[in-house]
This record gives sequence, structure tokens and C-alpha cells, in this order.
Amino acid sequence: VSVNLNAPIMHREIQYCETAVPSRLQKLLITMSNNRAKKRVARPPKPLSKALLLPMDRASARELSLAHHLALAACRRDGGNKHLINELARAVYMAYFLQLAGFGSLTVSTFHDAERALESALARAAKIDDWKLADDETSLFELILALHDDQLARAPMHRVVDAEKRLRAFVMGSAPSPLAD
Repeated sequence: VSVNLNAPIMHREIQYCETAVPSRLQKLLITMSNNRAKKRVARPPKPLSKALLLPMDRASARELSLAHHLALAACRRDGGNKHLINELARAVYMAYFLQLAGFGSLTVSTFHDAERALESALARAAKIDDWKLADDETSLFELILALHDDQLARAPMHRVVDAEKRLRAFVMGSAPSPLAD
């Protein structure tokens, strides 16, 4: 292909040169062009299975709920530990992500307050090895756990899976908090 670049844009002459064998560059450009065309074709999303469209089964929801409430009960007294604080943090963030998906209506400040309560519990544990939540902080967790219990009973599994993915991304990332300001 040759182009007369001296002519105005509207009157440029394009001449095609016939060659018997395309050059390597031409082959590469043709291949890249074909690959781009293939990438542009969007496949429709795979339909969700019945299990993903329904809420979590009751037994699994009760088991998770029990684990969260036992963690809170232990952290109210002197029975807390790193694992139980982590369990509460997981419940707080999962409830937040599910609320963002349309399941819940707590204020964002409630989640921020719970996050600060967890941070202060971790700081106390680092200083004096006390994994106990302050008495005035436990009501926040009761509120969030009640919300999360309802979310586990109502939210379709695909929303719970999405919230888990977001939680995993936060844990693997470097952001100090997944909560919006």
C-alpha cells in the first residue's frame, strides 16, 4: 500500500501493491487484527444455577450465625482470642458488603464504629494480652450480627459469594479498610 502524502487528506491516492507472498509483518498484522476481532466478541454470561439464585440453606446459615454469636459472647468475657476477633471482623465486613448489594440499611458509621472497636481490641491485646471487647462496644456487634443473620437467610448465594470475593480481595490487598468513607 502506498499513499501520496502531499495531497490534501480528502484527495489522497491509495495504491495497492500486489505481492505474491505477504511479508512477515503483514502476516503478523493480519493475525493481530483477527485476534482483536475475536476478543471483541462478548460471550453472554453463564446463567446462574438454582443453588446460586436461592438463599443459603438454613443449616449452613445457622452454623455461621452461631459461630459469629459465640465469638461475640467469648469476646464479651475473658474468652476472646485472635481467631474470634477475626471471626467478628469477617462478619462485620460481610454484612457491609451484603448491605452494599441491597440487603440491609445500617448506617456506614455503625460499621466504622465496629471497625474501630476491633482495632482497639487488637491494640489492647497487643499491650496486655486481653482479647475482650469493651462493654459499650458489644451493642454495635449485636446490631451488625442481627443484620447479618437476616442477610444470610434472605440474600441469594451468588451475592454471598460476591461478598466473600470482595472480602478476600480486601484481605489480599493493601487497603486499610474496605469501608467507604
